[in-house]
Amino acid sequence: MTQSKRETERKYEPSPGGAAGLPDLTGVGPVASVTATGPEKLDAVYHDTEDQRLAGSSATLRRRTGGPDAGWHLKLPLTGDTREEVWAPLSDDVPESLRELVLSRTRGAELRPVVRIRSARTVRQLRDAEGGLLAELSLDEVRADAAASGGGRARWSELEVELADGVHPGLLDVVEKKLRKKGIVRADSPSKLARALRDTGAAVERAHPSGVGAGSPGAYVLAYVDEQAGRLVSLDPAVRRDLPDAVHRMRVTCRRLRACLRSYRSVLDRRVTDPLRAELRWLSAELGVARDQEVLGERIGAALAELPDDLVLGPVTARLRVWEVSRGVEARSRTRQALATPRYLRLLDALDALVRQPPLRARAAGKPARAMSRAVLKEYGRLAGRMERA
Repeated sequence: MTQSKRETERKYEPSPGGAAGLPDLTGVGPVASVTATGPEKLDAVYHDTEDQRLAGSSATLRRRTGGPDAGWHLKLPLTGDTREEVWAPLSDDVPESLRELVLSRTRGAELRPVVRIRSARTVRQLRDAEGGLLAELSLDEVRADAAASGGGRARWSELEVELADGVHPGLLDVVEKKLRKKGIVRADSPSKLARALRDTGAAVERAHPSGVGAGSPGAYVLAYVDEQAGRLVSLDPAVRRDLPDAVHRMRVTCRRLRACLRSYRSVLDRRVTDPLRAELRWLSAELGVARDQEVLGERIGAALAELPDDLVLGPVTARLRVWEVSRGVEARSRTRQALATPRYLRLLDALDALVRQPPLRARAAGKPARAMSRAVLKEYGRLAGRMERA
C-alpha cells in the first residue's frame, strides 16, 4: 500500500540564534497565529545505488522513524519548489512498490544505505484566522553519518518552510521576505541528502560528455537529448501509477527524441542513433495501446453525449464504462509489462551512453548556426515534399 502527496517547500540557513533568531510571522500575509509543536526526533536512513543514481536525478528514498509519517518516503522532483512524495509503511527492506517506481533510475542496481540523517526538530505551525493550517516552519538540528565504513560525519542547522495542502505558493514569497529581513537566506543545497553526501565526503563524481566543445552543434544536440532522456526517466513513475496524461507525455518525449536523432544525423553517427530510433519507435508503440484506448473512450463518450436522448437506447453509458474499464486494465497492464522488460532498461542505458560517449561527426564541431540551420531546412524540405504528395 502506498500513498502520495505533493509537497512544496523551501530550505534556509537559520541565523546563529536558532529558534530565538526567528521572526514573529503573525500578521504576515494570511497568517493570523503561530503555534509551536514538538520537539520531534527523526531518524532516516537514505538508500541509493553504489553510483548514487537516485541522488543524481534529484530523487531520494529513505526509511524514517519518528514523527507522524514514519515509513518509507520516495521523493520525486516536479517543478520549482514542489516534489511528489510517495509513502509506504515501515518494513525492513525497500518495498517492492517503491523499487518499481525507481526502476527507470536504478536500472535494477542494488539499493543500499548511503547515509544516516538524524534530526531534532521543532515546528511552528502558521494558521489563518479560521485556524486552518497554512504552513509549517521547521527548525532542524541535523547530524549526518556516511554509511560506508570510515565515512565522514557532519552537523548543521536547517530551516524549512512547507506549505499545507491547497495553499497558494505565493505564501512562500511573503514568508521569505520576512525571513530575509532577519538575515535568513536560502540554503545552498536542495535537500538534506545532497548536503549530507557533500559534507560527509560520500558524494559520487558525475561523468561529463567527452570531446564536446562548449557552444558547438554537438553540445546543443546532446543537451537536448540529455534533457529528453531525463524526461523519459522522470515520467516513468507517473506512467506506472497511471497518472493523468502521463502516457501521452511519455509518447511525445519518444517522438521528440526520434525526431532529434533523425534531424541531426550530420552531428551524431546514424550507425549508433538509428538503432536507438528503432527502439524508441518500439516503446512509443507499446505506450500507444494505452493512449489509443484513452482517446477512443473520450471520443466515443463525447459523440454519445451529443446524441438526442431518443436515439440512445438501453444502458449505453454503463456499457461504455464497463468497456473502458476492461480494455483500460488490459492496456495499462501491457504498458507496465513493457516498462519492466530488459529491452526498455537497455534503451535507457543506451540513451545515457549516447550522451556520455557521443558518436560525434565532423560537423559536430562546426558553427552552430550553419550546421543546425541546414538540418532544420533539410527536415522542412522533406516535410514539404510529403505534403505535396499527400
